[in-house]
Amino acid sequence: MTSWPHIRFPIISEPAIYILTITFRGLFTALHKYPRLHTLDIPLDTVNIDIDHTDESFQHASLQELILATSRISNAEAVAPIVFSVFPSVDQVSPGRKRPTRGCIEVQRRRERFRFRAL
Repeated sequence: MTSWPHIRFPIISEPAIYILTITFRGLFTALHKYPRLHTLDIPLDTVNIDIDHTDESFQHASLQELILATSRISNAEAVAPIVFSVFPSVDQVSPGRKRPTRGCIEVQRRRERFRFRAL
């Protein structure tokens, strides 16, 4: 467990099963243990959003790629500002090795829009 802060590329997914998801609040709590995380592939609950990104002071600056292949994204408009504000270094919200879903493409497009507005 002492090496956990050094983990950079964890993959927590099961392609055939979409039952287990992690909330944003649970993800943020876990990310405190991974300060050097670069890429994250995780089934994230993007339907029941349990945080308000405008009140959230947590930022994870080392994360550069967020893979949402196993996340069912129904509201990209709500997910994109969270990704933009909490993960400022994320260059890509991707489907990983899978075909991009409409939700994943929409989150990436909206995240890029936030990024350009901030410049």
